[in-house]
Amino acid sequence: MDKDITKNTEKTGRPDSYTIMMIISGLFFLALHLTFVGFTNDDSYFKVIREDFDSLFAIVLDRYLTDSSRVLSEAVLFTLIRMPFIVWQLLDTLICLLVTHSAAVILTGDRKDRKNYLVFLLFACYPYMHMGSAGWICTSLNYIWPMAAFLYALSGAVRRYRGEKVGGNQYRLYVLALIFAANCEQSAVVVIAAFATAAVFAIIDKRSRWYELTGTFIGIFGLVFAMTAPGNGARTEMEAANWMPEFFDLSLPEKARLCGVFVFEHYVMIPDVIFFLFSILILFAGMDSGKRMVKVAAVVPVLIDVIFTSVYFVKDFIIGHKTKYDFTTPAIYMNDAHTAFVQLSEAAGLIIYIAATLYVLWNVFENVRVRNVSIVALGTGFAVRMALMLSPTMFSSWHRVLIYLYFAFLGDSYLLAERFVFAEEKVKPMRRKVICAVLIAGILVNLVLTVGLQIRKAG
Repeated sequence: MDKDITKNTEKTGRPDSYTIMMIISGLFFLALHLTFVGFTNDDSYFKVIREDFDSLFAIVLDRYLTDSSRVLSEAVLFTLIRMPFIVWQLLDTLICLLVTHSAAVILTGDRKDRKNYLVFLLFACYPYMHMGSAGWICTSLNYIWPMAAFLYALSGAVRRYRGEKVGGNQYRLYVLALIFAANCEQSAVVVIAAFATAAVFAIIDKRSRWYELTGTFIGIFGLVFAMTAPGNGARTEMEAANWMPEFFDLSLPEKARLCGVFVFEHYVMIPDVIFFLFSILILFAGMDSGKRMVKVAAVVPVLIDVIFTSVYFVKDFIIGHKTKYDFTTPAIYMNDAHTAFVQLSEAAGLIIYIAATLYVLWNVFENVRVRNVSIVALGTGFAVRMALMLSPTMFSSWHRVLIYLYFAFLGDSYLLAERFVFAEEKVKPMRRKVICAVLIAGILVNLVLTVGLQIRKAG
């Protein structure tokens, strides 16, 4: 990690909020990880097939030829599944700390800034149960580990942007993190988007841009490596047969509709705290604008969230007596009027939500680069998830693939919330209370759902 979080401000009597926040984060995620049940789902399957190979190289090569281009995460996977589960629990806790550290460097850059606590509160809201959807070890290695590596490498670009000195050893760690992140398809796309944006900023400012361009090229190489890997093509055929036989018969617009509806339903079918928090923050930020149209647009996201979530709550829980926290998948074909109405209304809701959100973000941030970054983050997170429409696992990959969109919401929520949470008490204190209440609710929901998942698996 970085020697300094960084910009060391003038010496004051303020406590070291960064260190306190990291200690709290470590205790929180360690306690959470100790509740996890080991070697379930795909982890159990991989544990068995590992025994069929004499060496780690042999199984990774076989997987590359028949199933996956993620050779780096696969090498770690097939190493960890032969160890006691506690080894992964400790390592994954450290990965969560790396996420927290990197986010603090990127968003605050000041050890004594109280906004470091907001970084933890937002991350603690992320529904970590998603990392257990296909088995804790294999899912985390394909999603949270590459994302942590990406954020760590990105923190180096942010430090350079601030004019901080970065040492040679630090650069070596950043490049290694980039290589690991780029070996997974989703994170490779995110690396390209983020580092290309950073390179543009460096070029405009006439600063050194070798690191940003290096990151961009590593991301491109990772994506090309994935697209040309024989295993990925073979897996597509297998997954179509197992998960979506209709896949090759669907047109591109139909795939886009299904994928978009699936994403929208994830956030509105069952109340989603992070989505609601982001919508509320868009409302608060827009209400402070002097433009009437911005105020009107700011109401739209939270209105869409509340209306669709209320309809599903009444239909599924009040009328349907639903008892489990789960999701259904959209019908492949719109063969009847009801299905067509539901899917087209949800597609329209998604498009309107996106348009209103982008319009508000464009108008509420005075800093042009903060504005651009907030929009690029959301666009990248959404595009990465929508790209799954090119795969027959657009539904069966479940909701772990939404991780980059979730963290885009969390990152933008930080940018929107900092003005309210840390404003003077006399400045709109009710907004601060609402935001804090939603954050606490998000953490509690994360704990209940994640620990609940373990109770069900243990049973």
